[in-house]
Amino acid sequence: MDRRILSLEMRALCKSVDRYLGETMPESAASATGGNAHIILFLVRNRDREIYQHTIEQHFGVTRSTVSRVLALMEKKGLITREPVAHDARLKKIVPTAKADAIVADLKANGERAERLLLSGFSDEEEAALREYVQRMRDNIARAQQEFENSGAIADDAVADAVAKNNPTKNDTVKNDTKKKEEDK
Repeated sequence: MDRRILSLEMRALCKSVDRYLGETMPESAASATGGNAHIILFLVRNRDREIYQHTIEQHFGVTRSTVSRVLALMEKKGLITREPVAHDARLKKIVPTAKADAIVADLKANGERAERLLLSGFSDEEEAALREYVQRMRDNIARAQQEFENSGAIADDAVADAVAKNNPTKNDTVKNDTKKKEEDK
């Protein structure tokens, strides 16, 4: 029986889906390259909130200068506008334009096509089971990650001690060599 490593198969599937989505990306989305698309999606998903430059910096973990540059380019492309807010003259909220909304609609339609393609030939019961299995795997890895993080400091110390005993550092080797030379005198 051919038992392939499931995590590698899933990774290959994810890469194939990413490649397919990239190749079938609607022309309208071509102006929303890389991070632009992520920012647009973030803005559209959070339309009910006021989003500022610092919100994007925090959410994506990117520096102020980078976000400032990216937003300026997005504004130039007509993907966003910066609107003043009444409560603070220094702040400008970032708002997606109709062009950005159209791009999101096209990306969503492309994603839905890819989803239908992935699930073609599956019964409703098989699809539901697959979704349940995937969620269980995600829960399993999240739990394992949490356990690892909780025990990480202890494990890291134990590993460091074991490595130090079995693999002396260059400084330890130099100290021992110096000590031997002094003893030989």
